[in-house]
Formats: sequence, structure tokens, C-alpha cells
Amino acid sequence: MSHNIIGIIIVSHLFLFESMFFVKNILLSKKLKGSVRGKNKEASISIILFTVSIIIAITSILSEDINELFIPIPVLANDYLIFIGMFLLFLNLIISFLALVQMRDSWRVGIKENDKTDLINSGIFKMTRNPYFLSYIILFIAYIILVANVLILISSLVAFISIHKMIMKEEKYLEALHGAKYLDYKSNVPRYLLI
Repeated sequence: MSHNIIGIIIVSHLFLFESMFFVKNILLSKKLKGSVRGKNKEASISIILFTVSIIIAITSILSEDINELFIPIPVLANDYLIFIGMFLLFLNLIISFLALVQMRDSWRVGIKENDKTDLINSGIFKMTRNPYFLSYIILFIAYIILVANVLILISSLVAFISIHKMIMKEEKYLEALHGAKYLDYKSNVPRYLLI
């Protein structure tokens, strides 16, 4: 499959993915009459690392010359893996959409210490405690497959580590906020999907 087609797919996916995120934030901010964004460094670092990964992915896929500078991974350049990568982008959209909708008014970007939100433990939250973060991990895996260079591999791994640290902080916050109810939920539902 050509670089141009993969580039169009990645850019189109990114537009849909980010549009869902911004629409949710805008609608909920209006409803709550205030920002849904927490002021913590983990959220800011994760957003920056996600943005870096997007820039690397788009520049790599749109320019084969630049991709050559980022050290291609030839073993990933086959049609079967490319279709898996595209399926993962589709899966990312489904999971992120379900997470955004089912989170209802408890959606926040980062931790907002003074907000008292409901513990969401139904729908997709019965399978994973962090479906929206899981969708990011799936996105990074798709980018690694579709872009197939060392720089996207490294930036995705760093972004995953950052997201994991943010999740660990959120878990402590949710435990403090919801107590035994959250601990019970935590013991029955995996953090990501199987782990």
C-alpha cells in the first residue's frame, strides 16, 4: 500500500479522533460552566508527547525522505501488518467513542482535585478501567506498524510510559475519592484490558 494512502488514512483518523475529544470537552465545559482540564503536569506531559508522536507519524508518512532519516523498520513494511494497523485505528475510534460517551459528566482531562465525579463502572468500563487511555495505546501500536520507523517506536514507548504514570496518579486520586467502592472495582476490572 502506498505511503500516500496510509498518510490519508492516518490524517483522516486523527481528524475524527481529535474531533471527538474536542467536542466532548467543549460540550461538557459548557454544561459544567467551567474547564474540564486539570492542572497537573502528567496530563500536560502526555499531551505534549502525544503531539510529538502525531508530528513524527505525519511527517514520516508524508515524506519518504524524512522517513529514511528516522530509520525505517523494514520488517513492519508488509501488507498484512498494514491492515492490522488500519484495524487498530478503527478499534481506537470505537473504544475512544465508547469511553467519551459512557463517561458522561465524569469526563476530565487530567485530575481536577476539587471536582467530585461519579465512578463509572458500566459499559466498556466493565472490561477496562481506562478505556480512553487504552485507545491511545492502541493508537500508538497502529502508528508503530503503519509508520514503521525507530523514531515513532521510541516516541510511542515514551508516550506510553507517560500515560501509565498519569494512570497511576489518577488511581490514587480515585481511591481517595471513592474509597472501598473504587478498590472493589479495581480488584475486579483490569487497568488496560488483560492486565
